[in-house]
Amino acid sequence: MPATTSSVDCFYVYPTASVNLIPGNPDPYNTDTSAIDAAAAAQAASFSSECRVFAPQYRQATIGAYVLPEFVRQMYIQVAASDVLAAFDYYLANYNQGRKIVLIGHSQGSELLIKVIQSRFDPSPELRAKLLLGILAGIPVNVPVGQKLGGTFNNVPVCTLPGETGCFIAFGSYVEGSNPGTDTRIPTPAGQERVCVNPATLDNPSLSPDARRNGRALLQGTLLMPAANSSGFVRSDAQTASFTRLSSAYSGACVTATDPRMRFFAIREEMAATDPRHGIVKLTPNLLDQIGQILIGDVGLHVLDMQFPMQDMVSLVAARRP
Repeated sequence: MPATTSSVDCFYVYPTASVNLIPGNPDPYNTDTSAIDAAAAAQAASFSSECRVFAPQYRQATIGAYVLPEFVRQMYIQVAASDVLAAFDYYLANYNQGRKIVLIGHSQGSELLIKVIQSRFDPSPELRAKLLLGILAGIPVNVPVGQKLGGTFNNVPVCTLPGETGCFIAFGSYVEGSNPGTDTRIPTPAGQERVCVNPATLDNPSLSPDARRNGRALLQGTLLMPAANSSGFVRSDAQTASFTRLSSAYSGACVTATDPRMRFFAIREEMAATDPRHGIVKLTPNLLDQIGQILIGDVGLHVLDMQFPMQDMVSLVAARRP
């Protein structure tokens, strides 16, 4: 049931949905929004059991902007950011009414929420007191190595303790055994590391701090979008014509690549070879990976960042509700 009377609001910003190779910021009200709707259904709908979900449309940068030099891409990102900041301000003024806030984003959506946190939450103790949790998937967020605070944000820390509020988690998913480099567009400076928080270990009080930071755990509720919307990552068959829920089918652990600045969420399949669901996610590189590597670098399992730990993330929100 949607949490229409919840004391918590989720402010969700969807990822890059426009695959237009022409750089631009199309008006979502004058274009086909089916890709936006599909992303929101896959990434945000599950949270509606725990919060009221607000998902503003915005003039996002098309995928074509990502092949441009970074200073040019940022011109398109700034247009998108102006829309999201205006939407957040309007939400605060007209809908929040004292409720706690969860920020949820993926990819370009997370990049825009970083700007919301930096410009709205970082300088405001009052607004930080409203923040239950930030979920910033699929985008580099940096902190000094082994620290909770500093780097990308001045006053909003990384979550490291069970039930902790006023903090954020971030991660980018890759197949176990990968050795990705740091993002070239949003580089991680020397002495800092890309944040990786495992949604499946964060709230386990029986774990040591090291196990919460580096331990592997089964993911309790993977939600795969229909194969047709998965950019080739989900096997296409009768089982995957609609959404597919899997429990304990995958595990995840935050690990450090050869480059110590790069921490990532390493995904491993845990299904037996005889399980008919075995191989439902194609963990070997596909055509999209190869194209993406040429255009924007190694993105790994980027399309499925939110999907692998979906129920674990919903549980984090549930555990923090007043």
